[in-house]
Amino acid sequence: MKAKMLLVAMGVVFAGSAMAAGPYQDSTDIHFSGEVQTNLCAVDVTGGSTVTLDPTDVGQVSNQSGTTPVAQKAFTVVVDCSAQGQTITDNALSTMTGYLTAAAGTEVDAATTSLKNTDASGAQNVGLGVLSTDNGNKLQTFTSADKYAQALTASDNKYNFNYKVGYMKLAGGGVTAGAVAADTTFIVDYQ
Repeated sequence: MKAKMLLVAMGVVFAGSAMAAGPYQDSTDIHFSGEVQTNLCAVDVTGGSTVTLDPTDVGQVSNQSGTTPVAQKAFTVVVDCSAQGQTITDNALSTMTGYLTAAAGTEVDAATTSLKNTDASGAQNVGLGVLSTDNGNKLQTFTSADKYAQALTASDNKYNFNYKVGYMKLAGGGVTAGAVAADTTFIVDYQ
């Protein structure tokens, strides 16, 4: 009987020491891969990066009111991701949003949300307003609040953001004749 108790006691001691034998670890390998590219998409303006408005007269700009610019000129910002070797399929780059901001050196008139004339010797109290024709002819504020999504055009595998630019009367005095210029930057986000 004593021998059986001794064996049971030894079994408990050995079992306890086997369970207390330090932490165990398991592992697996993980492989990371990716690609660094210069530009995934090319962004261009149809007809070139300078949009030239038709001349208009002082009277037409002086009579402009509200949020509709006068003597409007249409232009399209084209985002082409296939130009850089990026294939757009199914969900790849499926979310494409864009908006305009005032470029360095160009200010936005708070009252009209128009770009102020950067030509100091040009027309006075005249700015340039931009409408998004894809977004209900909304007058742009040149902030990220103008951001909207655009669908891929199946016929040319590109994203087209359509706008119109025109002259706007600014507060501060009478409209005078002269050149009008302003710069904007188009920002596109894609995932």
